[in-house]
Amino acid sequence: MRIGLFTDSYHPQVNGIVFVVDITKKHLEAMGHEVFIFCPAETVRLSKLPPEKNVIRFRSIKGAWFDDYNMSVYFPAREMLKIKKMNLDVIQFFTPSQIGLLGVYSAQKTGAVLVAQHSTDLAQFIHHYPAVVPGILLIGLGLPGTFMLKGKDIRELVKIYKPRAIITKWGQDIIEGLLPIVYSKCDAVVVLSRKSEKQLASWRREYWYDLTTIPTGVDALPKPTKAELASFKRHYDIAETDEVVLYAGRLSAEKNLDVLIPAIKNVIKKRPNARLLLVGDWEYRPTLEEAALASGVGDRITFTGSLRREKLGVAYAAADLFVFPSLTDTQGLVLHEAAHAGLPFVIIDKEVSEVVIEGENGLIAKNNAKSVSECIVRILDDSKLRERYGKRSHELASLYGEFSQTKKLEEIYKEALARRNSNK
Repeated sequence: MRIGLFTDSYHPQVNGIVFVVDITKKHLEAMGHEVFIFCPAETVRLSKLPPEKNVIRFRSIKGAWFDDYNMSVYFPAREMLKIKKMNLDVIQFFTPSQIGLLGVYSAQKTGAVLVAQHSTDLAQFIHHYPAVVPGILLIGLGLPGTFMLKGKDIRELVKIYKPRAIITKWGQDIIEGLLPIVYSKCDAVVVLSRKSEKQLASWRREYWYDLTTIPTGVDALPKPTKAELASFKRHYDIAETDEVVLYAGRLSAEKNLDVLIPAIKNVIKKRPNARLLLVGDWEYRPTLEEAALASGVGDRITFTGSLRREKLGVAYAAADLFVFPSLTDTQGLVLHEAAHAGLPFVIIDKEVSEVVIEGENGLIAKNNAKSVSECIVRILDDSKLRERYGKRSHELASLYGEFSQTKKLEEIYKEALARRNSNK
């Protein structure tokens, strides 16, 4: 098959969607398919970009509505001429924004099978970034140019575009109204967790779309050597007696990271050797660093900044426990990585991942520092529990390998193509 992956987020950005696109492309190609990625260029000067095999980039303006967003600039009709010549059998989009909607438009014009992957909880995202609401408005206004709207679609758009007094509520209503319209035009909709499946099913009031849950597969990261682990610990002043509570991921407001600093302060009162290791970077890091300094336990909180993904194994190896407070993630790839490393978990959102099961390899905390700290202490206090949880984490992670999960996605493509051909 010739497959187009349409995404508004790709290298040089570093986030979960980028990793998912890379994993999907890698293993689809290993299965013998030809895969093309359609993504932003982060510049309007395409001539300055180095050539990339099977990567089609579009001019874009960086930071249109927030720092991590690229507003693509292109003429759909012109791009459509190029895409038609590519004879794509399947189009999958990962983001319902400009390039994602170009994927929808392309499928409508070429007859390619259209698969949506729900990668971001936009309804929750808006609460932390209300500045994206203008972008969401423009996306909705672009729908008539993406596919043929029926009378029902137009009535729904008029209803959801009626302004609300609270802009975040308005943005949330728009998301809950727009995505069902878009997804109803797809041959299949892939969700990454039980959480997302329940959310999208609850939005299926006026529109129907099939939902299939396929968590993205994640393989174990390379294990560090003893020398690499020792060097990492020396660099960050981690003693052999320290009990390392690890968070890895983007340091952003929507990740609910504020709960971690008062939580680790509570933990240290009962486990003086505990320390918090925050691996990652982004715009919320200065706020967290200020909170760490003001906490009175700043010397027990370490910020490493971003680490290359292939080097993250050493951070997991240095940890005793993984904590993940986010309530906005759709799956959390880092949870799979940490599970492969045999770490026990403390999380708040119990349905965000298939590799964390309450009472088997982790504990589910309430959304407050007291509960998070109590769960952390309970695991650190019990070495046998920690060992049992770690073993179970490794077992669960092994069920969701990259190739096997991508194979399930390939089956979705094949089934959709078969349905399409049988209806001709």
